[in-house]
Amino acid sequence: MTKKKVLIIYSGAKIWGGIETYLENLFKYYDHDKLELVLVSMGEWELTNKLESQKYKVKSLSGKRIRFKTISEIAELTKAEKANLIVSQGVVANFYARLAAKKAKIPQLTTIHSNLEYDYPDGAIRLAYRLSDRLFRRNTSHFITVSKYLKDELVRSGISASKVTAIYNGIDEEAIKSTSSSHMSTVKGLTTVGSIGRFHYTKGYHNLIEAFTYLRELPVNLVIYGDGEERKSLEELIERLDLSDKVVLPGYTRNIGSVLANLNIYVQSSLMEGFGLTVIEAMLAGRPTIVTPVGSLPELVNDGKTGLITGDTEPESIAVAIKTLVENKELAKKLANEGQIEAKKKYSIKKWLNETEKVYLGATK
Repeated sequence: MTKKKVLIIYSGAKIWGGIETYLENLFKYYDHDKLELVLVSMGEWELTNKLESQKYKVKSLSGKRIRFKTISEIAELTKAEKANLIVSQGVVANFYARLAAKKAKIPQLTTIHSNLEYDYPDGAIRLAYRLSDRLFRRNTSHFITVSKYLKDELVRSGISASKVTAIYNGIDEEAIKSTSSSHMSTVKGLTTVGSIGRFHYTKGYHNLIEAFTYLRELPVNLVIYGDGEERKSLEELIERLDLSDKVVLPGYTRNIGSVLANLNIYVQSSLMEGFGLTVIEAMLAGRPTIVTPVGSLPELVNDGKTGLITGDTEPESIAVAIKTLVENKELAKKLANEGQIEAKKKYSIKKWLNETEKVYLGATK
């Protein structure tokens, strides 16, 4: 088999998220006998610097969001590298990748990680990105989605199902070591509930915080790790609800394994979720997990068997689920054990890579 070269177009992010973890794992584990990956980074970012330091091939371009010269530069890179395929993820990267692929006359593949309609709270920006996506997505020869939910959304929007492959993300078990066998061990009788993610409205952290107004009498606290544009409003909400003794926002962290080791229950309170990487990481770490019934989350958790799914996204429903696990340690332990088994079986790096590489090779010129 002739090795295929793939350019990965990356437009960057101020805060490390799901796309960054996805690409880091892709470069770390892909089969070098079948593929050669090159990261084409629009600007200098944490991921860019990390991959460069690890001696992966990285080409850096301008980080300006509106710069039509970027299209020609990617097309020229495609020819210089003798690339067979351009892959992108994220609305900005997709725009440039699609036009560059057309100019270079090679296939382009788009990986969908989230629902565009929920990513941008500003209506004008959301409309501009939606129009850009609809105008130029015809240049995409194939799509990968990270959940069946996202595939269904694409098909509903007019994309042929034959052009979309749903592939669940693989999780690096080495980074998420199995922690204590006592899933509900507490410090001084206190149960620690936690969540990890970008402080974006769609993560529903305002509802998770408000849920603790229903849990004032229980020996339980909440720790939410992350950062983003919602930090100030979340801090104000904690103060307004008089929950400073129960809720803490320690900040952004990359030490996911260590964080999960110090949690007793993991909660994903999202209003919408394209996949839910940290849900699987929590399950792998042996933590009983609670999710809301939105987006891809019901695909990840089997309610009552590998975790709990709340009745809705409202604070009271989240509080009920948390109280259930705090007061029923045997149930929490059962869910944690079953969730860990399911996560290891269903979300392995090897399975994800095999399926992803197969689609890449099928899409190459």
